[in-house]
Amino acid sequence: MPQQRSVPINDHLRGLTLAVVGILILSPDSLLVRLIGADQWILLFWRGIMTFATLTLYLLFTHRRETPQRFRAFGLAGLVIAGLFALNTTLFVVSIRHTAVANTLVLVSVAPLFAAIFSSLFLGEHAPPRTWIATLVSIFSIGYIMREGLGSASLIGDSAALLLALTMAAILTLMRARRSSDAIPIVASSGLILAVAVYPVTGPLFLSGNDWIYMSILGLIVIPLSFAFTLSAPKYLPAPEVGLVFLLETVLGPLLVWLVIGEEPPPATLVGGAVLVATLTVHAAISLKHSSKANG
Repeated sequence: MPQQRSVPINDHLRGLTLAVVGILILSPDSLLVRLIGADQWILLFWRGIMTFATLTLYLLFTHRRETPQRFRAFGLAGLVIAGLFALNTTLFVVSIRHTAVANTLVLVSVAPLFAAIFSSLFLGEHAPPRTWIATLVSIFSIGYIMREGLGSASLIGDSAALLLALTMAAILTLMRARRSSDAIPIVASSGLILAVAVYPVTGPLFLSGNDWIYMSILGLIVIPLSFAFTLSAPKYLPAPEVGLVFLLETVLGPLLVWLVIGEEPPPATLVGGAVLVATLTVHAAISLKHSSKANG
C-alpha cells in the first residue's frame, strides 16, 4: 500500500498561502457574475478573452522571448487541464445564472471529497484522517447553512454545480500530479479555449457601461490572479487540502452578495460559517504541526 507522503513545512506554508490568497481574491466572483446583465455566453466570451490577454501580457512582461516556450512546456496534459478549466468556468456561470449563489457554492463544497478520492486512486496520496474529518465537518456545516434553500433550487443550476465540483477536483489532482507545470500559461490558455468555444453561440458582443466595469474587474483582476494562485497551490499541498480551502468561498461568496445586493443570509449562515472557518483554521494548524514534526 502506498505510504502517505509528508509535506515539508515550508512547502505546506507556501501552498496554504497560495490557496488562501487565491480564494480571497476569488470571493467576489459570484457577485460580479450576478451584477453583469449580459447573456451568459457573452459573459463567458469576455471572461475568457480578458483572462487570456491579462496573463499573456504578464508572461510577455516577465519572460519576454521565452513566453512561447512557457505555453509549449505544459504539453498535452496541460492542455487537458486548460480544457477542463474552461469547462469548469462555463459550469460555474451556468450554475450561478440558474440557481441561487449560495446553492452553487454549497454544492461545489463536495470538491474536496472528490479530490481526496482522486488523489487516493491515482496519486497514492491518501488523505490523513484529519482531512476527511475536516471535510465532513465542513460539508455538514454548509449543509446546515443551506438546508432550507436547496429544495427550491433549479435542477440545471444544481447539476452544473455538482459537475463543477467534479471538474475542480480533477483539475487540482492533475495539477498536483504535474507539479512542474506552470499554472499561469495553463489558465491563460483556458481563457482562449473558452472564448473560442462559446463564440459560435454568442450574439453581438456588446456590454453596457456598468457591465464593462464589472467585467473588467472580473476578467482582468479576479479570475487571472485568483486561479494563478490557487492552481499553483497543488505544487506544494495535496489536492484535498487545496480543495478544503476552496470551502471558504462558500461562506465569503454569499456574504458579499448579501452586503451588495441585499440577499440577507439566515442566522444559520453565520453559525455554520463560524464552524467552517474554525474547522479550516484547526485543520491548517494541525497540518503545519505534523509537517514540522515530519521534517524536524
